[in-house]
Amino acid sequence: MTVSVRRTARPLTALALVAAAAAGCAGPGGDTTRAGASPAAPSSPAASEEGSGKGDFSASPRSSVSRPDGDGQDASSSDRYATLPASISGRVPVFRHGPRPGAPRADGDEGGKPEEKEDEKPEEDGENREKREKNEKAEKSGDKEDKVVALTFDAALSAEDRERAEEEGKRHDNPGLVSALRREKVPATVFMSGLWAQTYKHQARSIGRDDLFEVGNLSHSHRAFTGDCRDLPALAPDKQLADVREGRRAIRAAGVKNLTPYFRFPGGCFDDRSRRAIAPAEVTAVAGDVVAPDAGEKDPKKVAERVMKDIRPGSVVVLNCDREKAPATEKAVRRIVPELRERGYRIVHVSEMIASAMGRD
Repeated sequence: MTVSVRRTARPLTALALVAAAAAGCAGPGGDTTRAGASPAAPSSPAASEEGSGKGDFSASPRSSVSRPDGDGQDASSSDRYATLPASISGRVPVFRHGPRPGAPRADGDEGGKPEEKEDEKPEEDGENREKREKNEKAEKSGDKEDKVVALTFDAALSAEDRERAEEEGKRHDNPGLVSALRREKVPATVFMSGLWAQTYKHQARSIGRDDLFEVGNLSHSHRAFTGDCRDLPALAPDKQLADVREGRRAIRAAGVKNLTPYFRFPGGCFDDRSRRAIAPAEVTAVAGDVVAPDAGEKDPKKVAERVMKDIRPGSVVVLNCDREKAPATEKAVRRIVPELRERGYRIVHVSEMIASAMGRD
């Protein structure tokens, strides 16, 4: 069954749409991946909560509204964004990608409409015939209505990076990238660390008051939430919830108005313990199924080719917003966006993808 993720999409279960934290971010060694990126999605978009101890949750297709605790977030802002329900074991949900065209529907899909048997199909009227013909034409051309993709960017800064940048005169922002997105009118979701928002306050405020962008939380310190997350120093487990809250406060203090209840684990690294630790923050964690190899890469062509090779309808793409650590990202995006549009993709915010997936139109 092909399901559209446009605003007219029918509700789906979160089980069929959100991927598990079950697959390690870098393979069998555990939930780790490179700094500044989210883990790639496993081949199956969902897994049971039992077994390895690193499974995802299953949930009914009910959207919820995030009510972050004690940090001054106003209800009117959080009402704008759908969130995934927490798992029954109290872990924050993880969203990796949107609906996949033709993916089999999960058993017990309360929100999906049962498939009609051959002899139960209603008589086709003119309107239905027109829709069918349009869909058949789209399938032949490869331009299906459900071909959407979300571009996300990590604007990360740690205390160590900020200190080195001050000493060496380096910059970890990327105004050229932001200008390119504006020029091409590309909706994007930017995950900021609190320290990035404090350091580049003017840019954070500009991004955070532009309807083209929405902002997510990348924690305050941009320290890892696991002990084996590449080159990121680890944050003590008892400080993780506070770091999420502090990041949110710092981003809001910078003047960001379009702050979402979405969170990205620094370095894309998380496990069951960290998902439980930050559950009181009432966030939906956003990972991604396409991780751009832009960290340290100077050739934009290589970045763009890798992204376009891995892209699928419903993909959430993870890139960096750091001209020092990811110098090729701006030019890579200039290649990626036109090719996506040429292939018939519609670029959307993460919030639209989640809202459509949860049936909150």
